[in-house]
Amino acid sequence: MPRKQKRKLLEQPQPVINRWFAIKAIRISRPYVESTLRVYLRAKLTYQERKRSAALTSALDTTIKELKKLNASKFESLKVFFNLSLFFLIAEKDIQAVKVDALSHPDAWKRNLSLRIMLLVIHEWDMAKVAPANKLREAYEAASISQELREEMTEAFRKINKAHSKAKQLLAHARHATIAHRDADAMLQYETITNLDAMETMKVAASFYEGADLFIQALPKVMLEAGSIHSLLKQYSRHA
Repeated sequence: MPRKQKRKLLEQPQPVINRWFAIKAIRISRPYVESTLRVYLRAKLTYQERKRSAALTSALDTTIKELKKLNASKFESLKVFFNLSLFFLIAEKDIQAVKVDALSHPDAWKRNLSLRIMLLVIHEWDMAKVAPANKLREAYEAASISQELREEMTEAFRKINKAHSKAKQLLAHARHATIAHRDADAMLQYETITNLDAMETMKVAASFYEGADLFIQALPKVMLEAGSIHSLLKQYSRHA
């Protein structure tokens, strides 16, 4: 039985022809559209991040200056809180430094490398290392931190730790194979790098920031209470 010949494109129904040309047009124009959007996004992000970068630098400088003064003092609780703040700010500054490139750099490899740096920072950003629960409880007690603020900090840590755990599960393989140790299987390393999902990485970063936002709101209030006259006198008397 003779095979039925395929009908030529222009012999197809009009909706089929229209759909074919639409798909073709999208495929041809997509790289140009993405490039244009990336240029726009880069300009917008660079402008938005300029103020944030300046604010982070100022906060870092102030925190470092105060922590250096505190290291020679007997205000142990304040040292704990300022050290926690500095730990957070350093990681925040690292992510802020590569965020624009991760989202909008014109070179694909540079975007990918910036994403991988973000993964490494998030993966290693373990607040429990710098402020174990028992050490934090002692600092609260010594500084007479209110129960309300303790609960705010506990909730912030709970969300940060949950997001951090999720990040470690999602990113452990990419981190191990492409950043921290470099897998000996070069092809596996290359495929892991090139298959890195930018959107999934940014989702992980966003979920981590949800907990971090609570921390940013709570910690300054804790530091203010710890810096009150009553609190400073109590901290001093414990180590006099």
